[in-house]
Amino acid sequence: TIPPLLIALNIMHALSLVAASLSLASALQIEPTPAVKPLLKLRGGLGGIDAGQVVTLVQGISAANAGVMSLAPKKAGEMYGVALTKWTEFFAQWSGIIMFGQVLTAYLHAGGMALPEALAWGFLPSCVASVQDFLNDRMVGEMGMGEAAKYAPPLVNLALTLGAFGKVPNLAPELAAKAAAVWMAANGLFGYFSTAAWLEGWGGKGLSAVESGMGKLMASTMCGGAVYIAASAFRGKTALECFGAMMGMYSLTSLDGLYLSKTTEAMGVDPPKVLFWAAIQAFTAAAVFL
Repeated sequence: TIPPLLIALNIMHALSLVAASLSLASALQIEPTPAVKPLLKLRGGLGGIDAGQVVTLVQGISAANAGVMSLAPKKAGEMYGVALTKWTEFFAQWSGIIMFGQVLTAYLHAGGMALPEALAWGFLPSCVASVQDFLNDRMVGEMGMGEAAKYAPPLVNLALTLGAFGKVPNLAPELAAKAAAVWMAANGLFGYFSTAAWLEGWGGKGLSAVESGMGKLMASTMCGGAVYIAASAFRGKTALECFGAMMGMYSLTSLDGLYLSKTTEAMGVDPPKVLFWAAIQAFTAAAVFL
């Protein structure tokens, strides 16, 4: 068993990262972002294509894919040819939950809702899932992670969500959104570029290439969320531009998995299935920015 003191230290470490995110976000203040414009009235698009319509269509496709991953991770694994284990199902489900939340945030943000509130609504699926995992002792009892993994996810998700809703005293929702961007970027980048160390930090040792690849996918979704939030909170970009930036980042990670890190090959995923998403992601980014 893990000593209680170590458990407490691990939890405090996770919460301290959130606190550090708040401090860093506070130091990176920018001028207030102008009122959000409706999604379909922002830009023309690539070659006369209505970028707003492209984004709306891609959001629908992405939401459907994320929904399947969230609600039926085994089915998602079968669709992409990923070997089914408790770890691949876990990462598939959480990747889907995070991406569904991103689509929800983007949809609400594009409709005129302020980023912090849209972000808070987008975080709700993660809050529900993390509390469910906590109540069912999934992290420790089923996955065999360290005790900190049982408490940190619900605490962090609830703290960021309440902060974005403006329910945390003395914490502006805009600052909470920036803290969320920093938190997700720190975790996502660590998980993407040092996947083995990231997973071992939560007790995931001895994972196969397929399982580590799915963990890297989850890390990439955290990076995607960080890009979307930061584009608005730190750079003052429109909702359409935020979504385009996120899709651009996803296209890079898709291509990286295919041709550089070759994670796709190690996982046994059929390349055309990844190319399909890379093409959609790249086209969306081009429709927004070109």
